[in-house]
Amino acid sequence: PPHTQPQAMSANAFAAPEAVSLSSEQARDALKETIEILKLPDNVSKMDLAKAQMAAQPDNIMMLMMLVLPVATEVCAPVLAKFGFQSDQGGLMNYMKAVMAHKEDAEIAALGKQMRDTFVPESLSEVVSMMLSGGGM
Repeated sequence: PPHTQPQAMSANAFAAPEAVSLSSEQARDALKETIEILKLPDNVSKMDLAKAQMAAQPDNIMMLMMLVLPVATEVCAPVLAKFGFQSDQGGLMNYMKAVMAHKEDAEIAALGKQMRDTFVPESLSEVVSMMLSGGGM
């Protein structure tokens, strides 16, 4: 029939998920929870293993995305879900972006750096920060 409604965007599997924004209070709470989760011995060993696999190519962003981010996503999934983000790598990146939106808040900036430092090698921290702040790759 000629008068059918167009498909809703959400039906498109490739559509970007809704951007979730966090208040500074939520960003602070989410970061603190994430850091606590990342400190659990089980998760520390998972992250250390993933980072060790990357050690041969510490400045390779693709290695970070293939080896480390899936583990970080799995570890952080409970916090992602609690604050309305998808429990996948896109959700993790959106979470990090939502937190970076508050980077003028010194405490949030410090917590964000502490969180990123647990899974982003020093050699890639600048690249990742650029990606998250909307800069090109």
